[in-house]
Amino acid sequence: MPANFEITKEREEPSGWSFDVQEIRRDGSLAGVRLTLSWADYDLFCPDGAVPPEGVARAVMEVAGELWPDGVPARLDASTPRRRAADADERITERVDMRTM
Repeated sequence: MPANFEITKEREEPSGWSFDVQEIRRDGSLAGVRLTLSWADYDLFCPDGAVPPEGVARAVMEVAGELWPDGVPARLDASTPRRRAADADERITERVDMRTM
């Protein structure tokens, strides 16, 4: 079973946004994740601004769930997946693009 996520809270901050996320892990356990999304990463993943920040956050969490199949870190920045996989930015952008359809 792939990881599932629910964004429970969104906050706008001076440098972007932060999200409280509830992760349902493969083993059925729940874990809280704090995701941050900077303005710069939002613009990278969604240059036309057509998708709300929460949609971009969901794309980041989906890719992070693939990269950390046993559970994403408790604190995650939208830039972190690119340190784990060279194609992470491309994968996130593709998912954001699908949300505009």
